[in-house]
Amino acid sequence: MNNLSIFGPFFAMALLVAIVAGLTFRERVRQYKAMRLHPQKAPTRKEFAAVMQETRCSDNFQNLFETPVMFYVVCLGLYVSQTVSLAAVVLAWLYVLTRYAHSWVHCGSNKVMWRFRCFAASVFTLIALWTIWGFALLTR
Repeated sequence: MNNLSIFGPFFAMALLVAIVAGLTFRERVRQYKAMRLHPQKAPTRKEFAAVMQETRCSDNFQNLFETPVMFYVVCLGLYVSQTVSLAAVVLAWLYVLTRYAHSWVHCGSNKVMWRFRCFAASVFTLIALWTIWGFALLTR
């Protein structure tokens, strides 16, 4: 397995962050304009949430800097340790798909149980990815 193949899902996750950042920007600008509100009137996250009617995309954007950080770490770890395997790449792509699904639900309908299922699937996939890397390191 080509060690560089782990960067496909790695950059696909970075693309998701960029997409959600764009959606967050659009959501905020639209609301600021609609409410005729100067951004300084809601300078903190708490004040923003209290003033704004819609925070789904910004909430999701924030979420993309929580458990996905562990995904980036494991991808880089797999690459640096030269332990990239087919199973690791498949799990990495599965993780990315579950995160895209999570963001789709979170920024869209925001059905909490669907969002939770996507999140849970992503966490279990991430645990499996770390397990595969740990096993690869221990059996070298």
